[in-house]
Amino acid sequence: KRWMLFPPSTPGDKIGMVEGSPQIPSVIWFRDYYDLVTSSGGGWPDEWKPVEVLQQPGETVFVPSGWPHIVLNLQLSVAVTHNYASEFGPLFTTMWKDMTIHEADFARRWFRGIQAKRPDLETIIVHFHQDAVEKGEKWATNFSFLTTHDS
Repeated sequence: KRWMLFPPSTPGDKIGMVEGSPQIPSVIWFRDYYDLVTSSGGGWPDEWKPVEVLQQPGETVFVPSGWPHIVLNLQLSVAVTHNYASEFGPLFTTMWKDMTIHEADFARRWFRGIQAKRPDLETIIVHFHQDAVEKGEKWATNFSFLTTHDS
């Protein structure tokens, strides 16, 4: 597998990864963007330079949370993924926001589990959510902790 991992500061629109838009097929991305993002001599900002990885059979690649990435399978392969929700830093609340937008029923189940096992994280979620509601953020005002299709 050939991986391109971009620092979180990289604007998604500069690398064809715009949230809410369909993902560009990997082969097209490498055709259209690879030369641009790997150019030297001032063609691409150093702070947005990707980390390029050529993964060999049996190797594991860790993708830090918040790092946009694209993967090109160079041969028939199997991927085993595991998403990790770190409680530290702003990524936890970012994950909560994304979960309520894209997977509301799962967010409610996850929240019930957090209530049962991690009341400290429940407090973080509730305060973050209340702040967003007070600011009138649509994602927060559209989400209810009370309803779910899963009982």
